[in-house]
Amino acid sequence: MNKLEEAESKLKFADYLLQRENFSEYASGIAHHLLEAANKAVTVIFNLDGTSINHLIINKRLSSGTQEEKDFSGVYLALWKLAANPKPTKEEITRMMARVRTFTQYVKAKRESA
Repeated sequence: MNKLEEAESKLKFADYLLQRENFSEYASGIAHHLLEAANKAVTVIFNLDGTSINHLIINKRLSSGTQEEKDFSGVYLALWKLAANPKPTKEEITRMMARVRTFTQYVKAKRESA
Protein backbone atom coordinates (compact mmCIF):
# COMPACT_ATOMS: atom_id res chain seq x y z
CA MET A 1 0.00 0.00 0.00
CA ASN A 2 1.49 3.35 -0.98
CA LYS A 3 1.36 6.50 1.16
CA LEU A 4 -1.65 7.98 -0.61
CA GLU A 5 -3.60 4.75 -0.23
CA GLU A 6 -2.67 4.78 3.45
CA ALA A 7 -3.87 8.39 3.73
CA GLU A 8 -7.17 7.49 2.08
CA SER A 9 -7.53 4.51 4.41
CA LYS A 10 -7.01 6.78 7.43
CA LEU A 11 -9.65 9.15 6.09
CA LYS A 12 -12.14 6.33 5.56
CA PHE A 13 -11.62 5.03 9.07
CA ALA A 14 -11.90 8.54 10.53
CA ASP A 15 -15.17 9.01 8.62
CA TYR A 16 -16.47 5.70 9.95
CA LEU A 17 -15.72 6.77 13.53
CA LEU A 18 -17.22 10.19 12.94
CA GLN A 19 -20.56 8.60 11.98
CA ARG A 20 -20.84 6.56 15.17
CA GLU A 21 -23.34 7.55 17.86
CA ASN A 22 -20.65 7.64 20.52
CA PHE A 23 -18.47 9.97 18.44
CA SER A 24 -17.15 11.82 21.48
CA GLU A 25 -15.36 8.69 22.68
CA TYR A 26 -13.39 8.62 19.42
CA ALA A 27 -12.95 12.36 18.76
CA SER A 28 -9.31 12.55 19.80
CA GLY A 29 -8.44 9.40 17.84
CA ILE A 30 -10.20 10.72 14.75
CA ALA A 31 -8.13 13.91 14.92
CA HIS A 32 -4.98 11.79 15.06
CA HIS A 33 -6.09 9.77 12.02
CA LEU A 34 -6.63 13.02 10.12
CA LEU A 35 -3.18 14.26 11.09
CA GLU A 36 -1.62 10.97 9.99
CA ALA A 37 -3.44 11.19 6.66
CA ALA A 38 -2.18 14.75 6.15
CA ASN A 39 1.35 13.72 7.08
CA LYS A 40 1.28 10.91 4.54
CA ALA A 41 0.08 13.31 1.84
CA VAL A 42 2.83 15.84 2.58
CA THR A 43 5.49 13.14 2.55
CA VAL A 44 4.35 12.25 -0.96
CA ILE A 45 4.20 15.80 -2.29
CA PHE A 46 7.61 16.72 -0.89
CA ASN A 47 9.24 13.32 -1.51
CA LEU A 48 10.05 12.79 2.16
CA ASP A 49 10.89 9.44 3.65
CA GLY A 50 8.34 10.01 6.40
CA THR A 51 10.60 9.00 9.25
CA SER A 52 10.40 12.36 10.99
CA ILE A 53 8.03 15.16 10.20
CA ASN A 54 8.62 18.63 11.55
CA HIS A 55 5.31 20.40 11.18
CA LEU A 56 6.89 23.87 11.16
CA ILE A 57 9.25 23.04 8.31
CA ILE A 58 6.47 21.31 6.37
CA ASN A 59 4.21 24.32 6.93
CA LYS A 60 6.93 26.63 5.60
CA ARG A 61 7.28 24.49 2.48
CA LEU A 62 3.51 24.43 2.02
CA SER A 63 3.24 28.20 2.36
CA SER A 64 5.78 28.71 -0.43
CA GLY A 65 4.22 26.19 -2.83
CA THR A 66 1.29 26.24 -5.22
CA GLN A 67 -1.96 27.96 -4.32
CA GLU A 68 -3.44 24.65 -3.11
CA GLU A 69 -0.41 24.08 -0.91
CA LYS A 70 -0.59 27.64 0.45
CA ASP A 71 -4.26 27.14 1.24
CA PHE A 72 -3.46 23.92 3.10
CA SER A 73 -0.58 25.41 5.12
CA GLY A 74 -2.91 27.07 7.66
CA VAL A 75 -5.06 23.97 7.81
CA TYR A 76 -1.99 21.85 8.48
CA LEU A 77 -1.01 23.86 11.56
CA ALA A 78 -4.62 23.89 12.77
CA LEU A 79 -4.68 20.13 12.33
CA TRP A 80 -1.70 19.73 14.66
CA LYS A 81 -3.52 21.85 17.25
CA LEU A 82 -6.70 19.83 16.77
CA ALA A 83 -4.81 16.58 17.34
CA ALA A 84 -3.48 18.00 20.62
CA ASN A 85 -7.00 18.90 21.75
CA PRO A 86 -8.35 16.14 24.03
CA LYS A 87 -12.00 16.90 23.09
CA PRO A 88 -12.35 18.30 19.58
CA THR A 89 -15.88 19.03 18.41
CA LYS A 90 -17.65 17.16 15.65
CA GLU A 91 -17.80 20.36 13.60
CA GLU A 92 -14.04 20.93 13.88
CA ILE A 93 -13.31 17.37 12.85
CA THR A 94 -15.80 17.42 9.98
CA ARG A 95 -14.28 20.63 8.62
CA MET A 96 -10.73 19.30 8.92
CA MET A 97 -11.67 15.98 7.35
CA ALA A 98 -12.99 17.77 4.27
CA ARG A 99 -9.81 19.85 3.99
CA VAL A 100 -7.50 16.85 4.40
CA ARG A 101 -9.53 14.84 1.89
CA THR A 102 -9.34 17.70 -0.64
CA PHE A 103 -5.59 18.05 -0.16
CA THR A 104 -5.04 14.31 -0.47
CA GLN A 105 -6.97 14.32 -3.74
CA TYR A 106 -4.87 17.27 -4.94
CA VAL A 107 -1.66 15.37 -4.13
CA LYS A 108 -2.96 12.29 -5.91
CA ALA A 109 -3.89 14.29 -9.02
CA LYS A 110 -0.55 16.10 -9.01
CA ARG A 111 1.33 12.83 -8.70
CA GLU A 112 -0.64 11.21 -11.52
CA SER A 113 0.00 14.15 -13.86
CA ALA A 114 3.74 14.14 -13.20
